[in-house]
Amino acid sequence: MRHIGPVNILRTLLQRLAPLSLCAVLAGCGTNVQWLLAEEGRLTPEADRLATTAEALGSGIEQPVYEAEDAKLEACRFLNEATVDRMNREPGFGEQFVSDLSSVVVLLFPVGPVERCAESLEAYRTSIARLERELIELGVIARTTTGESDSSS
Repeated sequence: MRHIGPVNILRTLLQRLAPLSLCAVLAGCGTNVQWLLAEEGRLTPEADRLATTAEALGSGIEQPVYEAEDAKLEACRFLNEATVDRMNREPGFGEQFVSDLSSVVVLLFPVGPVERCAESLEAYRTSIARLERELIELGVIARTTTGESDSSS
């Protein structure tokens, strides 16, 4: 019987863990498209509520939110159109496979258009938070104990 030394065990372990490590490192480099679309859906009503409240002041402090929203809509247009197209028809097996594979690819690797959409969504989120802070400072809305704003005051 041959004795396997600690160096051989370590080498074997590293060889088997290398592909797994590479996958772990790559995961997170890209963007989760489903999360991106869900986040967009979550932010839009919040932005509408705050912008409507700000419009009543007539000061124009809501304009950066509208500008960020326009930029987001333009940057994310391809995702929204693809989502609507997919909802309007049943994709075939080949289309579904390509779609699923594309989802995996954008999760693993940064893809330009998807990253631009994610960046524009982050700018939109930042503009919403800024507007919320301004409305709180003006005393138009109150901050609740959960940190969310309350425009009913």
